[in-house]
Amino acid sequence: MESLDDIIEDANKNIKKFLKIVPGGGRKPVYSSKLTHLKISHYYPLSNKKIKGIVHTFPNIIHLDLEGSTEDRIGKTLKLIAKSYPNLEYLNISALHGFKSESDIGLSAIANSCHKLEYLNISGHTGFSEIIICNVICYCQRLQQLNLSYCEITDITIEEIARSCPNLKYLNLRGCYKISKGAVNKLNPNIHIENFEETLSPPDLIEAVRNYLVQNNVFSRQILAQGLQRLLDLSMRDNLQ
Repeated sequence: MESLDDIIEDANKNIKKFLKIVPGGGRKPVYSSKLTHLKISHYYPLSNKKIKGIVHTFPNIIHLDLEGSTEDRIGKTLKLIAKSYPNLEYLNISALHGFKSESDIGLSAIANSCHKLEYLNISGHTGFSEIIICNVICYCQRLQQLNLSYCEITDITIEEIARSCPNLKYLNLRGCYKISKGAVNKLNPNIHIENFEETLSPPDLIEAVRNYLVQNNVFSRQILAQGLQRLLDLSMRDNLQ
């Protein structure tokens, strides 16, 4: 039986073989115009040069999954994707990192061009400013699934979702601790909201620890565990910056 490391190694080899057929120009594979779904995940770094080759070779992509695969200059990558794939319906760029100003420029290009997006995952992106995230939400009103885990957002983003996303069915808010329950309650009740938890203030956390030490029952343990998980999530988000 293959180990997980062997499976990952085989997957990376297959991706490398695939990328070797992606030219910077010239003759395209016969199937290139028919390819609409492309997933290249956890292949770091997927250089901007390779991205140029991909958009040249496969002009009709509507489903693009680049989770954990692009280099730091993500702004240029997103601008190229926005220019090349205006009909994009699915975009996953989660767990990527980039410079704040350049990231904003790239995501702004997505907002201005890719109005058919139905799925967007930008989790782990502390580099995107809230105003640019709101622009994407405002202009991409076909969104049905949105993952904003660990993004630097507040109630402002939630209010924009309530105004601009009539078709939204799924929203992931893991690690988004600047959002109030009141704002979330204003969202369409048909939206499945995942991983939203109100932040425990320091006094609340101290009280949870005290209750655990005094009462030591199931409920007190659950409250304490939730508080510690939030602290861990905040630490993870800080490490992404």
